[in-house]
Parts: sequence; structure tokens; C-alpha cells
Amino acid sequence: MASISTSHLRTETHNIPLRIARGHFAARSCHVNYYIDMTYTKHRLSEARDAAKELVKKLDKSVPIDSILCLEGTEVLGTCLAEELIEAGIRITNEHGTIYVVTPEQTSGNQTIFRSNNAHLIRNRHVLILAATVATGAMVLDAVNAVKYYGGIPERICAIFSAGKRCADIPITTIFSSDILEDFMSAPPTDCPLCKAGVRLDALVNSYGISGL
Repeated sequence: MASISTSHLRTETHNIPLRIARGHFAARSCHVNYYIDMTYTKHRLSEARDAAKELVKKLDKSVPIDSILCLEGTEVLGTCLAEELIEAGIRITNEHGTIYVVTPEQTSGNQTIFRSNNAHLIRNRHVLILAATVATGAMVLDAVNAVKYYGGIPERICAIFSAGKRCADIPITTIFSSDILEDFMSAPPTDCPLCKAGVRLDALVNSYGISGL
């Protein structure tokens, strides 16, 4: 497996690490030359709190948020984000005056669904979609379409790292952009420059982690 190196983004009050592995990796819908390791940012409470504070600094507080839809195991970060948004005075329109933190269900065909007992946490709610990383935007686009299908209103997208600025015409608020990795590459498997150059895959990667080949 490619070695993991660590770089840091320093802000006025926080020191949030970006852990990366450089190589040739096959993700869900693309090949990339960096694996962004979000393990600790997603599961270490102190780091999730710092990341949530950083995201809230960049969000427009006038846009209402009723529910946070957590993708890629970002429930801890989503809970911290909800707390920070409430403390920052975000506008909430649901009847309980609080923010719901929701995880979608993925079918075997990669469809995003909500069961009848939790679909009401999306229906008629202003939804923030939270992801760990956005490379091609395909997963986030699926989430946006699912929110619309179930009668919700997708208002914002947040990610710790994103290669893009917008998805489905919704701005992506992020801590790290691909600008921090000047040679970042994301390409369809059929048009991957590393494959064309005969570079073998180092690992398979997804939201659960990295599996060396």
C-alpha cells in the first residue's frame, strides 16, 4: 500500500490535518492519484468538532437548515456540524426547532432510499448534504436527486475535501480543495492517464478505507 503522509491546514484557531496517500487508486466511479484518508476527521470527536467549526465559518447563516444528510460515515461530523449551526443561529424551519442528522440507506444497486419511518426527516425539510470527499460528484449528485425525490429541498453541500466548487448548481463548502494538491487527478476508469501509461493500481478505495492490491 502507498505510504500515508500528513499535511496540515492552519487557521486562526484550528489545526486540521489532511492525511493523504499518493499513488494510483480505483474509487467507486473514477481513478484518482490521491487517497484522502478521513478516518480521524470522521471518527475522532475533537477533530470532527474542529472541522465543523471551520465549515460553519464559511456557510451562509441566512439559508435555513433543518436536516443534515450524512454520506460516507460522517455522522459524528454531522452531529458536531448541527451543534455549531444551532449555536451560530442558523435559521431552522421545522416544528421542533432543531436539526435532524440523517443517514441514507444504499441499496445493492447504489440507490439512495429512505424508509417510511425516517422519510419525514427529509420531506419538506431544508437539507444540507455532508460528504467526506467529493472527487467526481457522482455520489453527491445521487444524494441531491434523492432529497428532491423524497420532497426535500437541497440547500447546501459540505465536504472536508472537494475537487469541485458546485454540484447540481449547489455550491460546495469545503475545508480543503484540490488546489492544495496541485497535481490532483480524477478520471473515468476508461480514460485514466495512469492506466494509459501502464501504471498498475496500488489499491481500491472507498468511504470505508483503502485496500492494497
